[in-house]
Amino acid sequence: MIIEGGYLIPVKPHRKIVRDGALVIEGDEIVFVGKKDEARSKYSSDVVIKAPHHVIVPGFVNSHCHLFQSILKNLGVDMDLVEWLRRIIHPALVSFNDEDFYVAAKWGLVENLKSGVTTIVENHYGPRGYDAVAKALIELRVRAFLARGIYELNVLLDELREEPDQALSHVENLVKKYHGLNNMLWIAIAPMHPYNASRDLLLKAKELSDRYSLIYHTHTAESPRDLEFAKKLHGKTDVELLHELNILSPMYHAVHAVNVTPLEISMIASSRAHVVHNPESNLIIGSGIAPIVEYLKSGVNVALGTDGAASNNNNDIIEAMRFAVLSQRGFRRDPTAITAWDALEMATINGARALGLEDSIGSLEPGKKADVVIVKLNGPHIHPVNDPLGALVYSANASDVETVILNGEVVVDNGRIVNIDEEALRSCVEKTLERIIDRARSRFGARFSFEDYVV
Repeated sequence: MIIEGGYLIPVKPHRKIVRDGALVIEGDEIVFVGKKDEARSKYSSDVVIKAPHHVIVPGFVNSHCHLFQSILKNLGVDMDLVEWLRRIIHPALVSFNDEDFYVAAKWGLVENLKSGVTTIVENHYGPRGYDAVAKALIELRVRAFLARGIYELNVLLDELREEPDQALSHVENLVKKYHGLNNMLWIAIAPMHPYNASRDLLLKAKELSDRYSLIYHTHTAESPRDLEFAKKLHGKTDVELLHELNILSPMYHAVHAVNVTPLEISMIASSRAHVVHNPESNLIIGSGIAPIVEYLKSGVNVALGTDGAASNNNNDIIEAMRFAVLSQRGFRRDPTAITAWDALEMATINGARALGLEDSIGSLEPGKKADVVIVKLNGPHIHPVNDPLGALVYSANASDVETVILNGEVVVDNGRIVNIDEEALRSCVEKTLERIIDRARSRFGARFSFEDYVV
């Protein structure tokens, strides 16, 4: 397959854009990146994708997502994080059955793929639904880390509370069943938050992470209220506790990491742990502005996530790049605080690095997997294109993604998912959500925000 584009941004080499660029794919690997004329002189193919008004970039890495929330968008708007979880998300979550998890995961993956995401960290939680989510991940052929979330303490619903040993045993079962499957699906371990776990659980999760080389993926210092709970339970903030327990490591993902001190930033940096930045959900829920500039200056690898679509309220990773830049600039009143290049790297090579996959994905280089996104730049909200990187980060959105190639196979063609009937799935989503809401109302007396003013 040969792809010829108006612009090509390989990410590596660092901060370079190729005008009239071309990419050549053989099997599932990239074999050439460079100028279109050179590609034509060296290669021929029956499959040539011409994209003259487009930019070609690596497949995006969504480093934190909750796929079940993809059908819960805007059920609880304008709420505090803890209130939102306890009143809206948790009652809805325990009202899912396995088929509901499967439908929601498929819908979320459709949205992720259509925004150019080829690799995802799916942080599912609670004791149920993992096989259903794994089934969707496998069917849609997305490269994925399925993070097994665990609630032990400070959760109101008994249906979500788990005994640590049982939950950890389940993690091991998932590892044996799925970890490394087809070199496309891996398991991660994810105590949901330090205030939701005893020290014993946090340490046993670290032991399991070390034994099986699992990513340790945990919400960390997300909101001020979270830290109040953590101090009450553990006598320390999240990062202080994790540092004391020697849990911070190159396998640790500090998801959100918004409310931290300079000393805690240095703890994260010295441990070579990764920060997963979710700018939109941080803003919507009012968790704060993460100190991304300080992290970058300290050498911390910062990856990018959309978070769950119920707290974003979408799975558009391109939009997340824009918010990653604008939130930092506005907060600091400094237009140079962070750049579009920084955001693109967070969504590509930094995400790959956080997963230990930087040698195979995250940039367009010969020998790497052919994960490629082609974004059209000729819409009235983008054109004319003076700077293709600026056009991508500051003007484009998921609807501009035209083609997505994953492992050398076209999975999104002309903006449509290959081999998925989106309209049929959309209808299924609507019926599924209706049943979930009815169950949540009946069982928990749940009341959703739209019911206050939609008549």
